[in-house]
Amino acid sequence: MPTGILIDRPQPDVCVVTINRPAKLNACDREAWEGLAATFRSLAGDREVRLAVLTGAGGNFCAGDDINAYAAVRTDAAASAVYRQAIGDAHQAIENAPFPVIAAIDGVCVGGGCSIALCCDFRVAGGTARAGIPAARLGLAYSLEHCQRLVALVGLANARRILFTGEIVGAEQAHAMGLFDQLVEGDSLPAARALGASLSTNAPLSIAASKASLAAIALGPTEARRAAVAEAFRRAEASQDAAEGARAFAEKRKPRFTGE
Repeated sequence: MPTGILIDRPQPDVCVVTINRPAKLNACDREAWEGLAATFRSLAGDREVRLAVLTGAGGNFCAGDDINAYAAVRTDAAASAVYRQAIGDAHQAIENAPFPVIAAIDGVCVGGGCSIALCCDFRVAGGTARAGIPAARLGLAYSLEHCQRLVALVGLANARRILFTGEIVGAEQAHAMGLFDQLVEGDSLPAARALGASLSTNAPLSIAASKASLAAIALGPTEARRAAVAEAFRRAEASQDAAEGARAFAEKRKPRFTGE
């Protein structure tokens, strides 16, 4: 099992991924970033998985990057580049997963933790959740791709407010800005799984194609993304699930999708 990451399969088609560094409020060191990337790459190749819920241990989602761990390599150009690559790989693996990924957020969701949440398809927050991106208060810059994700989610005016102030806001304010999709009382995990249950019965290849298209819209249609969208569209259109969907519609029954 990857370092700092717990993986649970409560049912064959659902995976709960937990960042497990509670003593650090689940702030991720290099090993945890690499663990996230490895986990989501592995799940992406598992045709049985229809849904992943990403959460944190001990009542917090993620406090971002482990500043002390990064400080230890910051002056070493090669080690620093490897560390930053691990972070980018984790973000891409989460975002590129072909199935819905739902962030179940309680407690802190700040800085790099907020970046992780932005890579998910939905963000369900409990009442204890608080979120923010304090880069401006730390003398840091937020990357172009992260800014694209943030603007796509909350709009330009709210993105300016979040980034320029660096404030940490409560669950209700984050929800009002659009940073959280759903706000619930109590723990977020049951609500996230309930939301996922309404998604995981739909055609997996159709969802994968939609995810590829939406990523191209949010982050910009690069040639690589155009190719990914075209391939995802081709697979969905030529799938047995597409034929099953047409049959089920004609027969007025619920379709039985297999992801093939």
